[in-house]
Amino acid sequence: MVLAVACLAPFGSATAAVAGTSAATDDAGSTADGAANPPSRVVFVGVAGLAWPDITEQDMPNLHRMAGSDAAGSLTVRTVSSHTCVVDGWLTVGAGSRASDVSDTNGDEREDRFCRQPPEPAPTDDGGVAVPGWTALRQQQQDNSYNARIGLLGDRLGEIGVCATAVGPGAAMALADSAGRVASYHPSPGGIDRAIMTECPVTVVDLGGLPPPAPSGAEEAEQRAAEQTRQQVAAGVDDIVGQIVDSLPDDTALLVTGLSDSAATSVPSPEEPSPIPPAGLRVALASGPQIEGGSFGSTWLTSSSTHWQGLVQLTDVAPTLLGYAGADEPSRGFDGRYWRSSSAHPSSAAATISELVGVDRAAEIYRVQSGPFFQILGIGHLAVVAVALLVLWRRRGASRSGTFRVIQVVALVAAAAPVASYLANLSGWWRYEQLNVVLWSSIAMATLVLTVLALAGPWRRRVYGPPGVVAGVTATVLAIDVASGSSLQQSSLLGLSPLVAGRFYGFGNIPFAIFVVASLVAAAALGQWLLDRGHTRRFAATGVAVVGLVAVVIDGAPQAGADVGGILAAIPGFAVLVLGTLGARVTVVRVALAGVGATVLFFVLAWVDWLRPPGARTHFGGFFADVLSGDALTVILRKAEASVGTVERWPIYGLLVPIGYVIIIWLTRSTDVPATSEAVRRWPLFRYAVWSALLSGAAGFAANDSGVIIPALLLTAGIPLGVSTVAAAHRQAGPAETGSELVERAGGSAPT
Repeated sequence: MVLAVACLAPFGSATAAVAGTSAATDDAGSTADGAANPPSRVVFVGVAGLAWPDITEQDMPNLHRMAGSDAAGSLTVRTVSSHTCVVDGWLTVGAGSRASDVSDTNGDEREDRFCRQPPEPAPTDDGGVAVPGWTALRQQQQDNSYNARIGLLGDRLGEIGVCATAVGPGAAMALADSAGRVASYHPSPGGIDRAIMTECPVTVVDLGGLPPPAPSGAEEAEQRAAEQTRQQVAAGVDDIVGQIVDSLPDDTALLVTGLSDSAATSVPSPEEPSPIPPAGLRVALASGPQIEGGSFGSTWLTSSSTHWQGLVQLTDVAPTLLGYAGADEPSRGFDGRYWRSSSAHPSSAAATISELVGVDRAAEIYRVQSGPFFQILGIGHLAVVAVALLVLWRRRGASRSGTFRVIQVVALVAAAAPVASYLANLSGWWRYEQLNVVLWSSIAMATLVLTVLALAGPWRRRVYGPPGVVAGVTATVLAIDVASGSSLQQSSLLGLSPLVAGRFYGFGNIPFAIFVVASLVAAAALGQWLLDRGHTRRFAATGVAVVGLVAVVIDGAPQAGADVGGILAAIPGFAVLVLGTLGARVTVVRVALAGVGATVLFFVLAWVDWLRPPGARTHFGGFFADVLSGDALTVILRKAEASVGTVERWPIYGLLVPIGYVIIIWLTRSTDVPATSEAVRRWPLFRYAVWSALLSGAAGFAANDSGVIIPALLLTAGIPLGVSTVAAAHRQAGPAETGSELVERAGGSAPT
């Protein structure tokens, strides 16, 4: 009974949490695109490279005061490449989706390793200006997979008859229409005053940017000189911000951002490293009235595109400006959603900035350490498998039991590590000075506690008990997390990165892979426990199906997992497991029918999500809108290209994953294979758990843009659970108990 509670009961709590979150999200999103009486003016200020560590009371007192009294958050500026240059940032503001500068601006037939300055607009006959090279910039967007429509913000403002003023060359790139033209332009922000800010309801100001820090490894004198130069420029920028604040018209919102990773840089020689600094989170500040009514005040910024308190995207800026301009559907045509406030941040500027600097440090830890952590897990699991196979091959009689015990414990430690990396976020490790020590200590402690739990309870007497508990806890933790805001995944080593900005809530591809394999193993353990208790196969299959249903709902619900491709991968896997529990044959036709059912469910969920206001939709509703607009094929092809590209970027996984599939299928297909025969005899559903996980991994490869990473993660999470089962089975094996007696005790015939 304890095993059943560990595997199933917490899913009910997660389902209830989904329902509560659903209501809250719908309430918040009900006004997402139709606020009454929106403010009539907004001033948007962009400073390339501005980060929270730059804002100190000494260097930038005006922005420092805003951090304490107004809305604040981190800004993810990810565009097409891993580093966002100043031109990329301004184009993305105008497109409302990820845009990029021309990749080869100096004509050397190689992609630029520097950031260029936004070009000065040229006057036109009608009194406006035009952005030079606009045609080449539009062609560049067609050459990358995001197909951004630069100039869309300018076009939308023109459609509703609202003028906009650009101050500075970068601002002209943001407000240009699809032809690259801007009607109202001022070349320099130095003389900005109330008159300029009242020319039009929307004013965008380019305050240049901060020079990049010294490159990594530079001498101390060079680092100190670069830091002093950056502080001097920051002080000058802050003076202009103070000037804007002092002359800001009444009832006008002020938005200040660090809209890129880097300002313009020098052109390096071929021997020099690129002067573009690493990607990082940037500054987002907002004061004055909100689009939905009321004032920002000292709150955290957020948007419906991130669902992340204290985090907004660069692609949110365009719908935000349109919202202030009074557009009925400010999010239409854009990837982002407009800014709004959430809960209150600390009352002091120092505490607020400290929290945001910690978030940036956490994102940096993810950028540097998530890849090695994933690789260490993979290498460690391969080592566990190699040792286990070696022991099984040699079959040392007297010493075998102790050796298998060690293998079982080590395998469970490896299986507990992924969920431990999420549980580590409960410690708030990014808030500490020695954040690496706190992070890794938290992961080690959570791993140890879960391993002891798995091995200490009464379920330890059954070979499926310990892996079932680890899997059940893993699935439960992730289910509750996504149903309550995904806070455990935020910047965790196997979670969601604001720098990658692929997803901010729900299940990312890596957490999904861990969740689905854990759910399958937990369901298989529950089903076997019910059979061992004397229940019928139909009753046990019902229990497995219930776990599968809850897992699919958690994964697919827009207010929880919001995983577009997840249900396409999870349903076929659970179908195989249910068939195996029933004792029915697993055929291609039955698996194909499960795939059709998953597709139908996917489109139903997408349609339901699409019925909500555009500002409240998740990935499901967005894809359904793409289907209606005819853009779905582009999205599918982009994801397919990204999926196949993972094999090229990670060739080691492209080689090891197919080999792993072949070996695992061979090991589990026949009960005559000594390595797994004892495990199958003691846990007849073990074989179907393995096959269902492999099928979900293959489907996940086809349905998600993370490609080969998904089956690799399924193997990473699933193999140690399988190894622990095999080791426990061989450790417990005795001459008195035959395979047929064990199958009979399990409640049915051996699976075929």
